[in-house]
Amino acid sequence: MKRLVWFALILLLVGLGYTVFPGEKAYACSCVESNAQEKLKTSTAVFTGKVVKRGGVQIFSTDRVRAYTFEVDTAWKGVSSKRMTVMGNDAGSESCGIQLDKNQSYLIFAYQNKMDDKLHTNLCSGNVSIDQAGDALKLLGAGKVVSQADFEKNDQGRSWSFYLIIYGGVILLLVLVSGWIWRRKKRACMLGSDLRDNGSTATEGKRKSPCGTLR
Repeated sequence: MKRLVWFALILLLVGLGYTVFPGEKAYACSCVESNAQEKLKTSTAVFTGKVVKRGGVQIFSTDRVRAYTFEVDTAWKGVSSKRMTVMGNDAGSESCGIQLDKNQSYLIFAYQNKMDDKLHTNLCSGNVSIDQAGDALKLLGAGKVVSQADFEKNDQGRSWSFYLIIYGGVILLLVLVSGWIWRRKKRACMLGSDLRDNGSTATEGKRKSPCGTLR
């Protein structure tokens, strides 16, 4: 009987212990502290921009991710377009996930994932809303203001190069085809002229010759 009483007391104490001192989550997010300048060195892309599109949840490897499309305002590193897409970890904060709101502006630090060659970011990356980014922006210094015209010039330059190559190739092909036709006509005229010379006078041959200046 005593054993049963002691066993019941032990179970009660263990239950009270779990209630009063709940255990911590097994997979808590732990980030290495660093300032904006240090994050600039280790990040692939750093910019400020407004979320213009919030994509659906996707499964990447074993993680939940969400595609965020930003309209970039200012860039410090790795920006190749006025609009940039970054994959954000969509798990809970305990798993280093983030949630960014549409039509809100942020300072974004992103890294390139080697598995899909896309930009990714998470809670430890250092992202912060633009309203709270004052100290980080001071450390980053002046960035480059991004406009659509910057990328339109590059696109136009590539387009002209492409068309120049195409036009040059067409012209070269026309020259080669014209030369080939001219040589065939010249050979045919020379053969026809020889046949006429054997069966008619030189005067008749010249009068009937279709070669013209080819001779």
